[in-house]
Formats: sequence, C-alpha cells, structure tokens
Amino acid sequence: MDLLVIESFAFTPRLGTAGEIAITAAVAGKKTGFSFLHLDNPDDIRFLPSRRFQKFGKRSWKHKVWKVESILRNYGVTTLEEDFVSEKTRLTIQDYVQNAPHNLRELRAYNYNDAVLGLATVSSLIWHTHCLDPDPNEHYPLIQRLLQCSAMVYEKARALILKYNPQKIIAFNGRFASVKGIFEAAKQLGVEVQYYEAGGSYQQYELFDQPPHDFAYMREHIQSYWQRAAMDREELAHTFYKNRRQGEGIGSTNYTSDQQKGIVPEQRSNDRQIVYYSASDDEFAAIGDLVKHPIFKNQREAVTSLITWASNQIDCYLTIRVHPNLQKKSLEDRNWWNSLTGKNVEVIPPDSKVDSYALVDWADVVVTYNSTIGAEAAYWGKPSVLLGDNMYSGLGCVYEPKSEAEVYTLLEDDTIAPLPQENCLPYGYYRLCRGIKYNYYNPHNPASGDFVGQALD
Repeated sequence: MDLLVIESFAFTPRLGTAGEIAITAAVAGKKTGFSFLHLDNPDDIRFLPSRRFQKFGKRSWKHKVWKVESILRNYGVTTLEEDFVSEKTRLTIQDYVQNAPHNLRELRAYNYNDAVLGLATVSSLIWHTHCLDPDPNEHYPLIQRLLQCSAMVYEKARALILKYNPQKIIAFNGRFASVKGIFEAAKQLGVEVQYYEAGGSYQQYELFDQPPHDFAYMREHIQSYWQRAAMDREELAHTFYKNRRQGEGIGSTNYTSDQQKGIVPEQRSNDRQIVYYSASDDEFAAIGDLVKHPIFKNQREAVTSLITWASNQIDCYLTIRVHPNLQKKSLEDRNWWNSLTGKNVEVIPPDSKVDSYALVDWADVVVTYNSTIGAEAAYWGKPSVLLGDNMYSGLGCVYEPKSEAEVYTLLEDDTIAPLPQENCLPYGYYRLCRGIKYNYYNPHNPASGDFVGQALD
C-alpha cells in the first residue's frame, strides 16, 4: 500500500479533509487505504459535554463516517476495518491508565511503550481546560480518558501498519492525545509520515513533512513557498498585512472586532513607550523541544523580566497589551495576567477598547514572545523585538536578542531603527496563500461542508 490515511475525528472539516487526501492520492494512481479509528476520543466534539454539540449523537457521526467511506470506495480507496485489540493489550493499557501520575511534570514524561503519549495528553488537557498549568488532581478522570484514547490509537495504528505495510501515513496535526499515537507507531516502525492541517483559509488544507509546530522546519517551509511563488507574491504579501489591520482575520478569528479604532492610552510626557503584546500560547505549551526559545523558557518568565526592568527605568514605560482571547481562558490564567503590576507599567486588559494596531503606531518599540503582531509591527515601520522563537525568526524583519542583557540594550537604545519592510513579505505571503485548494470536499464555512455532494454538517 502506498498511502494510508488514518482519521480519529468525525467532525467537519477533519473528516472531509482526510477524505480529500485519500481520493486525491487514489486518483493519482496510488494504492490508498483509509481507516477511521472507532474509540472514545475526548478531543472530538462528538464527546464534548456541551449542549452545542448534542446534535452530534452517536447515530449521526457513525452515519457520517459510513457516508465518507462509501464515497471513498467509489474512488478506489480501500477502507480498512481496524483490528480488535487483544485482551492482553487491553490489560496493558488499563494498567498504564490506572497508574497515571498526579503530577503534571511526571505526566509529560509518562510514556507508553516508549511512545510519548503523556506529553500529548498534557497538550490535550491544556486545550480542554484553557489553562497553561492545570491541576491533574482536578482533571484526573479526563486525564485517564485521554491516556486511554492515546494508547488505543497507538495500538490500532501499529496494528494497521503491521498488517498493510503502507509506505506513508497521513493524519491530523500530531500534538493531541487522540492523534499522537499514530505518528509514534509510524516512527517506531520506520514509516514515512505527513501531517495535515488547515491552510491559509477554511477553503484550503496543508500537508507537512515535519510537525507543523516545529518552527525550524516551518521557517524552511515559508522560504520554500516564497521561492516558488509567482510574480504577484509581493502584492499578495502586502495584502496579508493590510487585511489583518483592517480586521479581516485571515483564516482565523478577528480579535480586534470589539476594539475602537484609534484609541490608545494617554501619552506620558516624553517617556519611551515600549509595548508588549501577549500571545495565546496554549498550542505550544506541550510539544517537547520542537520550539527552542533562546532566552526565556516561557512567556510568563519573559513578561516578569520586562516588568522588573521597566520598574527600574527613568524614561521608559512598559505597556502590556493582553491578548483578547484571554477572556476565554481559565480563571487561573486570567488572574495571572490581571495581577501584573509595577512601576512604569500599565496592563491593558483583554476586553479593553484600545486599538491594538493604533497602539503599534503609538509605540516606540514593539516587543513580542510568540505573536504574529511582531512581524506586523515590523511591516508597519516599528522596531520589533522578538523574545521567543517564531516562524518569522531569521527573516531579518525583527530584532532577535540572544541574551537577557541584549534585550534591554535594544530597548534602551533610542536610535533603534525599523528593519526593512521587504523582509516581512515572505511571512505575509505564506500566511495568506498557504495550502492546497479542496477539490472533493466543499467547505461552506470553517465548521460545515459537503463531500462530493454529500452534506457532512
């Protein structure tokens, strides 16, 4: 078998994208298989305890999977039944689940058959709780469900690989408990993998040869896109930055819709205005060493250092613009940001009407840790200092200090100049244009669509 697409999510657009990939390969002449893993997947909306998703009952999602599989067979894709897990393996998984650590650090390192499933469980746990540092004791039943799911995915994927000997495996994302086991099994058995993810808009998807959270790989990916781009690449790159500023929210939520255009804090005499933009970093909190931050191990450590520095300055003022998405985070996370205070420091809360883009113009220097607005500020002509790792590192659009001392040398330098706008363009082009357009799955919006004419809503 040339390619095996494995799916564990029954909701749109995941199921439609997996089907798209399978048909595309089959039509290209590749011997292609598809397998849907039937299991308790806490990451799938069909199992989320929310009234919003009650309509996705067992009958509806099973019918949807059957519908997709029927279409795939019409295009020459072999749909594969998953093998039953042996009683011995079930007991091994049961023992793994029952002995789960009650400590988050230990949970991160809690492997199953040398597969890093504990780390993936922490990643899913953070996503479920909207908390960067959840207490395992408060969520232990969920942790056990996630570990059970992850180990079952690993065993079922491993059995499929051993039985059908595919040359390549494609599955979603790679970081969640419900998918990590697919990639771990493939890695252990020496099978090539690809990761699928959303593209630049809901009308596209993208394939990656390495984890999409690996910034070093993503930087090469961005440059590859730029080098292969057509003559209109610069025009499209400018469009990305302009659209973002106008609030079009390229491929994602528009977080500035509730802000009032032009509103900024009052000017404080002739103080040098340093503006820090926070980022929502849940997605990168449990991915191992794929991201390598050069100075601070996390965003909170960076912000604490900035506040300490600002409190000792005479003519510098630090404004912290808290990301609007914090309103959806856990009480613990909200309390941490709300508790920030210090001399020469102002914290703009997530629900503030202050215009994030007018704030860029108002600032003397913009500072970020892992935020798109770091590149955007550079595009709009501001010196931009990046304290963490990012996809746009190395493009020459932001300052990238390598030590804490270098950070503050830059921030105290009133002659620091913006870097060339043209250096921002490869990132802008990639963000706008990345992905492959669908041919068989037709998305109506980010959450619904039809597959070869059959509704998957």
